[in-house]
Amino acid sequence: MKKKPDFFTKHFFTYVKEISGWKGVKIIKSLYENGEGATDEKIEQETKIKTAEIRNLLNVLHKYGLVEYHREKNLNSGWFTYTWRCDANRAFQNFILAKKLEYEELARKTADAEKTMFYKCRRGCVQLPFDDAMEKQFRCPKCNSKMNFYDNKRDVKAIETRIKTIEKILKTIPEEYVVNSVKTRISTQ
Repeated sequence: MKKKPDFFTKHFFTYVKEISGWKGVKIIKSLYENGEGATDEKIEQETKIKTAEIRNLLNVLHKYGLVEYHREKNLNSGWFTYTWRCDANRAFQNFILAKKLEYEELARKTADAEKTMFYKCRRGCVQLPFDDAMEKQFRCPKCNSKMNFYDNKRDVKAIETRIKTIEKILKTIPEEYVVNSVKTRISTQ
């Protein structure tokens, strides 16, 4: 299997961890190193993760387009054998697309948060924009306690930090992958 740039291995496995945890990373590494693919039994031998958990994580990773499978039927037993593999190109494109979507969502959230005043329940049940809090007479809709003004500067700062991190990631992507990810995004809409 063709190896991707250092960027891929550095940020891609962080992305996999966000989706499926450390066990998902172990599974992807196992598949990535076995470029030809592996059955869930082979992955179990290499990772020491239980087969049921491997199957669950493979389905999660498949949902995000990071792995693919080939299904083969045993004519004697009637059972299906699934051979899983990591399609590095497709996985990388999905990674880029996910980061772009996350960036857009965080940018929108920041813009909304900067122009809106929030009120928060004393017990932390809910946080509402001023108009909604006023409509509820500054009472929590869940516990009926008084809602107080909430200064969301720390939240905005955390979002801006995350945006800067994503910008750094997106700026280091080789141009050939950016072009392909835009095509992928257009074709999926």
